[in-house]
Amino acid sequence: MTHLPRWTAPLVLLLGGSPAAFAHAILIRSTPADHASVHSHQVNMTLEYNSRIEASRCTLTLTNLAGKTFPLQMERSATPSELKAVAGNLANGNYQIHWQVLASDGHITRGDVAFTVAAE
Repeated sequence: MTHLPRWTAPLVLLLGGSPAAFAHAILIRSTPADHASVHSHQVNMTLEYNSRIEASRCTLTLTNLAGKTFPLQMERSATPSELKAVAGNLANGNYQIHWQVLASDGHITRGDVAFTVAAE
């Protein structure tokens, strides 16, 4: 029987650790981008994540500077790692998209994307 050096056990745990620890859905791209200015009163939103999400269990809301919250109706996306929504008739000003997603492995993550409507 071959004995491995003591330091190999922590290395094996580090490199071959639980895949669930790395399974959180992380936002990698958004339209509008965080802190972007949008020049239209209708805003098409796309949030793309690093892994598959359960869209039917995810939420998107929009909040204006006064704190008023608007639920967003998500549109069907052909990609299982993104959410899409459209907000129309937005007044000029600052907004935040609040997102909460459920990854296919059961982990929930959430965050915000801020943007400004500056339409003429």
